[in-house]
Amino acid sequence: MGTISTREPHQIKVRRMDFEFGEDIPENWAADNPILTGLLTALSGSFPAGERFFIDSVRHFMDRIDEPELRRRVRGFVGQEAAHTKEHLAFNRFLDERGFFAKMVEERVEAGIAKVKEMSTPEECLAHTVALEHLTAFLASAILENPDMLERMHPTIAAFWAWHAIEEIEHRSVAFDVYKKVVDDEKLRRRMMTRTIIFFSVLNAYRTLLILKKRGTIADLPAWAEAYSMLFGKKGAIRRTWPLFKAYYRRDFHPDQHDNDAIVAEAKEKYLGAAA
Repeated sequence: MGTISTREPHQIKVRRMDFEFGEDIPENWAADNPILTGLLTALSGSFPAGERFFIDSVRHFMDRIDEPELRRRVRGFVGQEAAHTKEHLAFNRFLDERGFFAKMVEERVEAGIAKVKEMSTPEECLAHTVALEHLTAFLASAILENPDMLERMHPTIAAFWAWHAIEEIEHRSVAFDVYKKVVDDEKLRRRMMTRTIIFFSVLNAYRTLLILKKRGTIADLPAWAEAYSMLFGKKGAIRRTWPLFKAYYRRDFHPDQHDNDAIVAEAKEKYLGAAA
């Protein structure tokens, strides 16, 4: 049987947020930077179809899960992912009204995932999901453990991304534990991550560039320099959190080995209020 974490998983709470995106939100809502705003728009556009894929991939194996606690966590996972789909669809329509082409991204991702499902076995789809869930938990940790980006967002936008990040960390080990229970193929797990990180990086970069080109901000060199520094510079969020991503390739890896309980608790208090 696969790796078991010695730490307790986060409690999974399904929250109904109903964010309202008002006219006071600035055009470049991510650190007043058009590049970061375009990048996060591309990510948001990918989430509705992606979240549905995650749900379907895990649910496919529900009849093979006989542990009551894991079944309970799967239900929490499904509830959170469904809420993410709803809120990102609302956010994407807000972005479309601002001329950010989120619908274009949604349609491209939907078509791409349909091809993946057509060409993959259920076990491979679950391995894809485990890899992508680690990537989203990694990005969530990068946001919460390096809070400068959130602090430079409009309060509603900051709460929106913090909420999503918190819940990605809360359910980060669910798909992994299902995979270990019903598939437990280490070679497939690591191989799918390598494939996933390549396609995830290339496709999200391409979608970001499409958005920037359509918006006429692709040649903003100072914005590119600032975005690179915030993500990949010496104190950049991605660079500082990169060891967490690489840990996935260890044979003894488990998502809950990474202790960020205090940071998640702080983010809940700061951004979620009564919904925490």
